Amino acid sequence: MLRKGLAVTEEQTTTETKRGRVRRLLIEPLTEHGFRKPGNVKTGAHDGFLVKLADALTYMSDHQLETLRDMLRYRGEGKSRDAWPSMATIAAMAETVAPRPLEEHPTILSWFGSARGPKALEEGVLVAEFAFLERRKRPPLNDGDRRAIRDRADEWARQRELMLDRGRRGMSRDGDAQWLRWYDGMERRAMSLLPEGTA
Repeated sequence: MLRKGLAVTEEQTTTETKRGRVRRLLIEPLTEHGFRKPGNVKTGAHDGFLVKLADALTYMSDHQLETLRDMLRYRGEGKSRDAWPSMATIAAMAETVAPRPLEEHPTILSWFGSARGPKALEEGVLVAEFAFLERRKRPPLNDGDRRAIRDRADEWARQRELMLDRGRRGMSRDGDAQWLRWYDGMERRAMSLLPEGTA
């Protein structure tokens, strides 16, 4: 019983430590810089916003958080330009500093974890669709998106086969091994998101 309680405490401490790091490197320095609660937001809602902000940015490294902090210093909102920017503004800036890993996006996880993931694998577009989602942070929405994914998948399949063939014949070119490692890494990441038991 005690052991179970300790496990929960350690997990909570880990979560708090990640939040604490974002608070120390981003939230506290910006508050000291003069950022304040927007006038039309209640204190409880603002406190919740700061917690959500800390949770959303735990994926960033110390250096990335410092870079984001320096960029945000000049993005205060409101008449005095000293109110905290919206989550949308901060998230967009964070994305330019360090794109959030695709594996952490709930929408993307549910997309690949649904029937669509195995279907993309079956259609031979898994890696191209994963790359599309990583770049756009959204699923393909129309025929143009799906055509672009199909074209990219065909192009990459030809490129991969050509590079593997050159390797078999001992005629690899500069960059072949690096591209193949990149492709295999993308494929591993995409496969890890598929429902358990997908062949």
